[in-house]
Amino acid sequence: MRKLSFFTSLILLASILVLPQAGAATAKAGAICAKAGATSVVKGIKFTCIKSGKKLVWNKGAATPIPTASATPTPTASATPTPTPTPTKTTTPFVAPIPITLPVAQGAITFANILDNVGKIAQVAYENVQKTYAENTAPNGMTSTFWIGPNTVPIGTISDSDHVKKAMRLWQGFVQPSVFGAFFYNTQDEPLAERAYAEWRTKEKITTGGSPSSLRLSCYDFGSKGFPTNYDSVTTLEDCKSGAARIIDYSRNIGLMMFGIPIDPSTRLDPYRAGGLDIHEYTHLVQASQWKGVSNAYEDSLFAVNPPWIHEGLAHFAAKTLASATFNDYLIQRNGEALHRTNGQGETPPTEVSKISDYLSLSTVGRYDTYYHWGYATGMLAVEALTAIGGVQSCMALNALEARGNNFSQAFELVYGIPWAKAQLILAQVISMDYLQSNINVK
Repeated sequence: MRKLSFFTSLILLASILVLPQAGAATAKAGAICAKAGATSVVKGIKFTCIKSGKKLVWNKGAATPIPTASATPTPTASATPTPTPTPTKTTTPFVAPIPITLPVAQGAITFANILDNVGKIAQVAYENVQKTYAENTAPNGMTSTFWIGPNTVPIGTISDSDHVKKAMRLWQGFVQPSVFGAFFYNTQDEPLAERAYAEWRTKEKITTGGSPSSLRLSCYDFGSKGFPTNYDSVTTLEDCKSGAARIIDYSRNIGLMMFGIPIDPSTRLDPYRAGGLDIHEYTHLVQASQWKGVSNAYEDSLFAVNPPWIHEGLAHFAAKTLASATFNDYLIQRNGEALHRTNGQGETPPTEVSKISDYLSLSTVGRYDTYYHWGYATGMLAVEALTAIGGVQSCMALNALEARGNNFSQAFELVYGIPWAKAQLILAQVISMDYLQSNINVK
């Protein structure tokens, strides 16, 4: 789901923690340093000066742990009738945590051999998601509200709230919303959903974010009509079938998710609606939440550095794998997207290496044109390949590193140990071979 902007917030300035450096120049991988064993932290990455041949150079660096806030007591007042001042706390800049070691460990599939293992990528990636989910635990300290309309009939045998909780567990270790509300409704219940949303805002003391009428978006064909400038003007509701998610209170990291549950029987048959959409939208909340304490407009910061293909590709891949009970179920949905997902001009995803590479290029950063929708297909396949190499959490680590101040190319090399310019062509070749080897098919 592309970003939605409903309001203008005050811009908060966050300071960046800078530790002393060993040399005069800013440390970066491969640069000359002065003293072996010296360390320097740049944008949340700790570099160490090592000997390489006859030279001293900075190594590739590693993610640093989150610094702990400390209390600095005020000096004790002199023996006078004046009261003792209250100790004040020193504010420590927030650093988005990353629960995995970087760069990622080398597994069975690497960038060096992935072109020889194209036929194994989908299953390796699917199994990694299941393994990660099984090993993780549900995060603590979050407040969630799930509201389902009285006339709304859920789709599938697993509740929508349980699907969202699966996504919460998958992304355990990364920043997640401290509070969120999820509203599920059909066309008949949409007015009731607006009322429930307003009551939830009052309960949680939320004064920012979209108005209750913004829930009408799930019952509006924005795909063909575009986004309305004023949701109050949407007076005719269609069959509710869309989902959306956004942060509505940046100071407290509070998120909103809205889900239109269709009444039309044919639309309800789509297996993606049996949990996948819930996981997809929650993943978007987690992506944006990495900018907690760094920006007062998370989504704007995310879209300024993150290519659209990985923004939608990660959410869609997580949804398809985590909501699918079997690998075959995943393949059916995955292949259907790869073959039939169209962009705003009705064009199916590219299969040629050069066109795939163009779509994956960083020239797409900040662009949300007609080709954005290929992120659900081409982007999903690229994330699948990255998951087979480094695990699904490696993809979310990209967002966490971007929130620390790195651009996409810098974050990518820190995670995977390979320059993005080189990886881009390899991923394009992988996706093209997937099509040419007929791995992508629906039987």
